[in-house]
Amino acid sequence: MRRSARAPSPDRPGWPQGFTVVEMVVLIALIGILGAVAAPRLVSISELRSAQSRRRVLSDLRFAQRLAIGSGCPVQVGFGANGYTLTQRSACRTGAFARDVLDPLTRQAPYAVAFEDVTTTSSVDPIVFDALGRATDATGQVSSAVIQVGPWPLEVVGETGLARVP
Repeated sequence: MRRSARAPSPDRPGWPQGFTVVEMVVLIALIGILGAVAAPRLVSISELRSAQSRRRVLSDLRFAQRLAIGSGCPVQVGFGANGYTLTQRSACRTGAFARDVLDPLTRQAPYAVAFEDVTTTSSVDPIVFDALGRATDATGQVSSAVIQVGPWPLEVVGETGLARVP
């Protein structure tokens, strides 16, 4: 009986050990491509939070304006160091801004937003949207405002109440 030739096995001498140079070059190239694509996205997590916060502030400013127009009652947006609150006058057109606005998602009061690592400042604080949708200061004077959300500004045009990214 003849023995047939056997293929080399990993536990026998003569079996190739390790990687070839071509395999190593391909592996290093793949790691380099993945690093070039993924690294910029992973490095700027704080920038992603700031961008998300900016979109939230913009959306809430537009909500406050529409609420003021729809209800006929002024809505105040008061800014703090890391967030803001929405309030209305206690008797719609008169009184202090003491009535909390309900959060439209949770139906809970107060409508207060706090950010962890993002600071918010406004050139007009508080911003009050009147029944016509105009942005005013606390004295009732129509005024435009620039709101800084992290590194990015937002603008509220006084006459129209339009909240936008400049």
